Amino acid sequence: MRSHRPSLTASIVAALRALYTEMPEPYRLAPDPLAARLVPWPLALPARALALSAGSPASSASARAVHRGLGLALLGVSYHVALRTRAIDDALREAVARGASQLVVLGAGLDSRAMRLPELAGVQVFEVDHPSTHRYKTDRLASLDRASGSGSAVRAAELKAAGLARVAVDFERDRLDEALLAAGFRPAAPAFWIWEGVTPYLTREAVEGTLRLAAALSAPGSRIALTYGMLPDDDLPAWSRRLIKGVFRSLGEPIRAPLTRDAMHALLARHGFRVLSDESAVDWAARYWPPQRGIRAVERLAVAER
Repeated sequence: MRSHRPSLTASIVAALRALYTEMPEPYRLAPDPLAARLVPWPLALPARALALSAGSPASSASARAVHRGLGLALLGVSYHVALRTRAIDDALREAVARGASQLVVLGAGLDSRAMRLPELAGVQVFEVDHPSTHRYKTDRLASLDRASGSGSAVRAAELKAAGLARVAVDFERDRLDEALLAAGFRPAAPAFWIWEGVTPYLTREAVEGTLRLAAALSAPGSRIALTYGMLPDDDLPAWSRRLIKGVFRSLGEPIRAPLTRDAMHALLARHGFRVLSDESAVDWAARYWPPQRGIRAVERLAVAER
């Protein structure tokens, strides 16, 4: 298991959020001023370069060129992360408006919703991840507080939620339900669960086990937003799909057999969740961005209610 650091994929996701924070409208979908400060500094360089060029005559054109180039180079993953973040944020806002008073972020990584979304002012947030990830994140935030002349960074790190509990769970040894209850989770209160960018790396049995626990802890009206599947559309050549799997395997985070839409819906239904929506980056781009080519369905997001 990794030591005192987040997974590389979690760091890359945060780096892409940081990059799109510096993009012009309409691509700046979910501004996250903390992301560039949480990731290891080499991954933050593209975002910082865009930030330094902001306001120059060529900055908008440069940002759009980066947007197009990343979409091609990363097979749509960069588009997907930016769009997925906004789609989950909107689903969370809707759940809070309907009465959810708790948020559980499973595999939280470098997520900073508790520190950037004012809609969480009345919500208790539980960030669940491996102890090493929590140590890294806590140390990075503490370094912001200690840094001299970093008033803007400290303000960005201020808690927006009613409360934040970082729940350290080693999924190979610890029980998620026991850890959450010990941290103050209230099963009788409606909750919103975010399970973002995790299930592709788990076995089907592990996915079902977590859904079973989430269902057992969820009051009626609770919702879950989870991503599933992984590889881009089937129009990619077979060698590209093998290459993508090989890259993730070399990073120590191999992609398991991706769940199909029917299989995921069946799992949710088996544990008492009714699917409210199921979308991909293709759907989000049509909603949030002007028409453009190159958007791929890298992964799907299902939102379901208990």
